[in-house]
Amino acid sequence: MRTASTIVLAAGAFVLPAFGQLTVYTDRASWESALGGGMIFVEDFNSLDTGDIADGATLDTGIIQITRDGSPNGGDGGLAISPGSQFGNFDGTTHLDGETGVGPHERVDFGFNGNAVFAFGADWVSPFSGDGIAIEVGDTLILLDSIAGFDSGFVGFISASDTFSTISVVGTPDAISFQELWQADNVSYAVPAPSAIALLGLGGLITARRRR
Repeated sequence: MRTASTIVLAAGAFVLPAFGQLTVYTDRASWESALGGGMIFVEDFNSLDTGDIADGATLDTGIIQITRDGSPNGGDGGLAISPGSQFGNFDGTTHLDGETGVGPHERVDFGFNGNAVFAFGADWVSPFSGDGIAIEVGDTLILLDSIAGFDSGFVGFISASDTFSTISVVGTPDAISFQELWQADNVSYAVPAPSAIALLGLGGLITARRRR
């Protein structure tokens, strides 16, 4: 059963008190610093062609795999790689642009070349209300609109023990009758050290950034 968690501000990072293994950050620099110099993989979407991702399709960028699952509501939402001119864009560059659709909400799953991650984050934008957009991490929902004042910016997490093969963007468990819009850019993740070395073996398919 998924649990929607209350988020409390503490020491520059949002912490989920009911899930002590999971710390949620709203500052990218703090998130990177907490990784302690680990390898970070980043998809900025800038090398991708713009266009829709069909319901049920997976877009493999070589860094992440993005799967649109519209089956809960017959593909009522939408998902696309959109240009920097899109309304509400975070930094004016190509990005991932999605809709949750009306309830029951569709989901978007992120995969990581078959690896499990212990840290994940992105620059998020909610062009309108942002109510009802969540990041699903295992059995936990990080509700973006529970973060005080959230409209746009970085949200990411680090797990102290567990790893996750899939991270998803989903709608709120609450019943709502309208679509929620969201955008994500600079999708980033970190994997345990042996997996990071294996990913680097993919050569030109992977762009990695080591925090200095």
